[in-house]
Amino acid sequence: MKYNILKSTLCITLIFNTFSCASEEVASQEEQQEEENVPQSKQEAAEHSLSGKADLPFDLCKRNGWYDDDECDWFCADHDPVCHAEPLGQEPSGEAARYPVVLMHGFNAGREGMWAFYRVEEALIDDGHTVYMAEVPAFASTQDRAEALAVQIDELLLHTGAPKVNLVAHSMGGLDARYLISGLGYGDRVASLSTISTPHRGSAVADVGMRLIPGAAEDIINGLATLWSATYNDFDSDADVKAALNSLSSREVESFNALYPNARGVYYQSWAGVSSVWGVNNSRDNEACEGMFLHHVGQSDVMNKQLVPMAAVLAPGASLTPNDGMVTVESAKWGEFKGCIPADHLDEVGQPLRERADKHTGFDHVRFYRNLVFELAQEGF
Repeated sequence: MKYNILKSTLCITLIFNTFSCASEEVASQEEQQEEENVPQSKQEAAEHSLSGKADLPFDLCKRNGWYDDDECDWFCADHDPVCHAEPLGQEPSGEAARYPVVLMHGFNAGREGMWAFYRVEEALIDDGHTVYMAEVPAFASTQDRAEALAVQIDELLLHTGAPKVNLVAHSMGGLDARYLISGLGYGDRVASLSTISTPHRGSAVADVGMRLIPGAAEDIINGLATLWSATYNDFDSDADVKAALNSLSSREVESFNALYPNARGVYYQSWAGVSSVWGVNNSRDNEACEGMFLHHVGQSDVMNKQLVPMAAVLAPGASLTPNDGMVTVESAKWGEFKGCIPADHLDEVGQPLRERADKHTGFDHVRFYRNLVFELAQEGF
């Protein structure tokens, strides 16, 4: 009798322990699986946040000590104390520029639309400068765009009586300006050229775009582009998308640089934009920017999702090539390189419709252009 009771007790104990161990093993497996799904790096944490995945059951930044480092980790569950939105650059002030300022848009742009300078013209006028917003065909070769620009420059000089102009160009607009100066002989009518993320050595994005346009569909693509550009660009012109992309391609720009060197007497300066798909620091940024990076330490720009596919072309694999989603830093350098700004290709002109400084980086595009023109005025331009 006692033996049977003892045997039963041992069996029950064994069964209980077996279930207990099994339960603990399942729990351990679940914990291990949960741990494997926890982001292990800041890039993974940023990706986790941007993908809209469910929040973690704990504060990842607190667990990893990221609140205590010197970097702005925008993806943290709580506000990272290092993050702030203090506008970058000094408070704009100074005298009006000596020469009129001409704002020049890039590819697929106009005076309006998602690639247009937003609120810049008005701000510069309020500062006392004479400002003109140029408009050239949205989709055309550099030569055709520059010839359209030349007519507007002539009219502006005649109207104002000024002997020269200051050109401030975004993206492809910088190549248009260089062709105007050296290709059309306007060096005596241009005091300075300031370019922001102009592909002076071409763009891999244009290289890929050229290959994606099938010859049979070229007329259809141009027809659609003509209709599309008419919604934001008032320049009456039929689109030639392939010619525009060719002007931006690496091979074509290499030939362009050889044919059209800088003109004597014209001051050339350039800026580059730096952004990140995940909004985390890139160890190569400061080196690429030659130590001239206008930013708050540890605070990186989060790239607009529309530009992410292009960024993958510019920085394939693990290359970490600094870029703004359309142009690499190295390609943007021309003349006196002034450094980098924490902005993607859209941020650089205040799009989409940016009213204030970026909350993660402090970059304020209007403040940037105001300081740019005041500095030109200080240099006598």
